Amino acid sequence: MNFNLKLILLSKRLLLISLSIIVFSGFISLKDWSGHEGKKLSKLNESIVVTNPIGDWKENYEKTIEYLKEHEGFAGGKSYICPGGHKTIGYGHIILEGETFEELSEKQADSLLRVDFDKALKTVDKTVKLTGVRKLAIAHFVFAKGIGTFINSGLKEKIERGESIDNDLLKWCYYKNRNGEQVKSQNALNIRKWEVDLYHLES
Repeated sequence: MNFNLKLILLSKRLLLISLSIIVFSGFISLKDWSGHEGKKLSKLNESIVVTNPIGDWKENYEKTIEYLKEHEGFAGGKSYICPGGHKTIGYGHIILEGETFEELSEKQADSLLRVDFDKALKTVDKTVKLTGVRKLAIAHFVFAKGIGTFINSGLKEKIERGESIDNDLLKWCYYKNRNGEQVKSQNALNIRKWEVDLYHLES
């Protein structure tokens, strides 16, 4: 009976020792693993804090939309003839063949503006490799002057070569009046300057 009791006690001690070794080993492994994971998480969090491209993009996109609204004007939501002689409505939407817009609410005009500007962004994506505010700046130019003007202006080639486009952008401050005459617009020049400033935000 005493022998059996001693054997049981010895078995319990051995079990406790084994468990202690396992727990201690696990603690060391867990400590090492946590340290590595901590470093990885720190790097990840740091990158989120330093650059948040999604947040920045949304903010700059909205600022661009607001600037478009500011310089295009709403004209009470009624259709009008723009300085270039095109029938226009809302925030600078040229009424295309088959469209029957005559009056828009501000909400409708905002939606139409975003559709038009998103088309300009997609066109820029297909034409030249740009990201962030630079893409927004060139999309703004394309929205105002058209993709044909952008391609024929030489701006595309200069962007691809990494050359300055400031002077080339600033040249586009003229429009044709109803008589077909080229007229310099201070308003258009201010808009081009805004595009130049936006383009260089990431420089």
